[in-house]
Amino acid sequence: MNARVRITTTAVLAGLATAGCGPATDATGPGGTASTTAADRATSASTAAGPAPGPWPNPSARPMDRVLRTGMRIGDDELMLSPSTSHIIDTAWFDTRTGRYHPLPEDENFRSAYGDDRSLPFFEVRERPAPDGRLITFGFASARVARATIVQPGYPTATLTVAPWGGDPGTTLFWAARPGRSMVADAPAGQRAVCVLYDQAGKVLGRLVLAEPRFTQRDG
Repeated sequence: MNARVRITTTAVLAGLATAGCGPATDATGPGGTASTTAADRATSASTAAGPAPGPWPNPSARPMDRVLRTGMRIGDDELMLSPSTSHIIDTAWFDTRTGRYHPLPEDENFRSAYGDDRSLPFFEVRERPAPDGRLITFGFASARVARATIVQPGYPTATLTVAPWGGDPGTTLFWAARPGRSMVADAPAGQRAVCVLYDQAGKVLGRLVLAEPRFTQRDG
């Protein structure tokens, strides 16, 4: 019914128009429109008229203090995020017509990129494609993030919604449904998407090239 992800230092990680039909983009991006959502609005009960979500479907997840409605949809299904303890995040899909939680057939299709900056121990971005070509993207970092963007040559800059993790004020969640090439696409480093995090003063906290890690098989 949902996917539960445990984050380690060696190995979650988009706002979207409420109708689910467009990406969140920076106003400076080509053809983009401003769509930044403040952190204190990220926990709103609903992004559109319809049934409110019921109890979280995985009681063992023990949400820390809230369930976040991302506004990111595939059809009528909206991705929900539930931050828990020890950098575990539970996810579920919420049917905005019936008010029920359920998995999508491709629920496990999220791919991950991991940061390796010692000054930012946790920095992960996860994404999966939607049928219409958007990339459903969410992530988190062990920092007080005031602004998060994803830039990629040839595409509008996406401005992600940011929200505090909850009981851990030093960790931030962020998400956006965006246009772009997937992190699993065969592309040179200069054409890959880059997630950039900023603090309140506009200082860059970290950058992450969105590419899956390469594992080298060792003999013996």
